[in-house]
Amino acid sequence: MKKFKVHLTRDYTVEINAENEDAAKEFTELYVSGGTDDSREITRVKNKFRIEKIEPTLNEAWLVEELKGESKN
Repeated sequence: MKKFKVHLTRDYTVEINAENEDAAKEFTELYVSGGTDDSREITRVKNKFRIEKIEPTLNEAWLVEELKGESKN
């Protein structure tokens, strides 16, 4: 088999309850990872936010590079 490095772009729309726009942006950037909510309940209570919905909108491989001499069978 050949070995490849694939550059993948993923975009999501996120519905979040937060105190204001800045908090919504900050907590979305901090706690949405790979399409899941990585925040803990104690963090949500302390910072007064809740991520309600994460919906994928784009999943695109935009660059593929073959890695020479590094494949393993």
